[in-house]
Amino acid sequence: MSVVRAMLRSHPEQPAHSDAITTCIDACSLCIETCTACADACLSEKHVESLISCIRLNLDCAAVCAATASVVARANKAGNRQPLEAQLTTCIAFCRACAAECTRHAEKHKHCRVCAEACTTCADACTEMLSSLRMPA
Repeated sequence: MSVVRAMLRSHPEQPAHSDAITTCIDACSLCIETCTACADACLSEKHVESLISCIRLNLDCAAVCAATASVVARANKAGNRQPLEAQLTTCIAFCRACAAECTRHAEKHKHCRVCAEACTTCADACTEMLSSLRMPA
């Protein structure tokens, strides 16, 4: 069981959609680590100048995923639905953009292939979280 799942189960208010919340936070956390590691790996490549856009998107995606995980972790209060939906939508956009950029380099750089997969997984988890917000608990 993930730490996030254990925390949500012990929460006094028992947040709705705890499975979607857990999956989203876990995917964002993995994406942060993967994007950061991919940026570092890109910086170690011989022709780093061809990876500048990838590095920037890696770092931006990691930052957006960190903010998203933090906001989603506090998503149990009424009144924050609109900002939460906006944050999830932003995270989906950054993850998809980063996945697309990494996919361009995936054949040559294995770290980019791994990063594209993590970004796609995170975008899917955020999409699922967004869908769960629009359905009754």
